[in-house]
Amino acid sequence: MRTRPTRPVLLTLGACLAIGLTSGCEWTDTTAHGTPVAQETLPADNDKAQSKKHARDFRAWIGSHGTPDQKEAASRVQSIIGEWDDKTGNAYISTDINGGTKPVKDAMATARSLATAFDDWKDAKEGYVSVYDVFGNALVTNSSF
Repeated sequence: MRTRPTRPVLLTLGACLAIGLTSGCEWTDTTAHGTPVAQETLPADNDKAQSKKHARDFRAWIGSHGTPDQKEAASRVQSIIGEWDDKTGNAYISTDINGGTKPVKDAMATARSLATAFDDWKDAKEGYVSVYDVFGNALVTNSSF
């Protein structure tokens, strides 16, 4: 036997909805709040000079502070697209992984090593870094830094 909600229950639900909507509350889906959307292909580079400078700075930092694996992986970095600060940002690391003159033994390990190094270099509270191969395909996406 199926029961139907009584009239007082329906009125109460309607009143709560009306109060919520008229008091400045929004009716939005917040389940994805703060979750970045994966960028499966390397975004366009609108400032190639800046992206190359980011890559040089990153490789220099790894040269001074990185692990041996990170130092080896750093030679693969071609450019770093994006903007970030100490609070937020997105970085897209373009590499020659799966191409270049010397193949890597483990493309995913190299990409993860670069993502970890970037996290150590730029430690934003809500930043994300993604690493791409020579063809612009994502290897690591939305690793937080």
